[in-house]
Amino acid sequence: MSKAILTFLNTEILVSLIHFGFQVIKMSREESQKINVKDWITLSTVMIGAVLTILALIWQLPPDNGIVTSTFLLMLSFIFFVNSVSANSKASFEANSEDVNDERIKRFVTFAEYSFGLGFTLVIIGFSILGYEYLLKYEGREIVTLILPIAFLGTAWIVIFIYNLINYFGKPLGAIRSLKRNLWIFIELICLIIITFDFFEVITLP
Repeated sequence: MSKAILTFLNTEILVSLIHFGFQVIKMSREESQKINVKDWITLSTVMIGAVLTILALIWQLPPDNGIVTSTFLLMLSFIFFVNSVSANSKASFEANSEDVNDERIKRFVTFAEYSFGLGFTLVIIGFSILGYEYLLKYEGREIVTLILPIAFLGTAWIVIFIYNLINYFGKPLGAIRSLKRNLWIFIELICLIIITFDFFEVITLP
């Protein structure tokens, strides 16, 4: 049991640190007028390593259920992070070339942002499932088991909403009009519903 808790805490700390770095880089990038993709390439590369590390940790002592779903989500996120590195690298190359096309650069940067955002969302979902399944294994179907993913995702949504309030300050309803973040929240909400169904034994996560 102690080994499973240590595995879970290690992955939680890792994801939390990366999430903090993601927010810092996001804010610094939006304050800059020129396109700077080096930080995003670095962060995407770090996420690739983090995903592989999490996979290695959870397979040392997997939960009874949910390991297949979590592995599937993490491996998909790996693809999106690799694509984010590729798209950002292409944007950097275009920005430094003699024939600069701002519209093309913007498209590559946008594609990279969506790739990274979706990849990170899949990591959050996979981590929520893992935390729930580890508690389910050792605590059973107690209310605290269901509270964990609710608290985890709920805290993430509150942080995102506060960030949007700051980012879109002075813009009417701007905090709830961010398409990307609303999309990520919607996907995470579906995940929470599925976890709830699993808790009440309506379905079973593989």
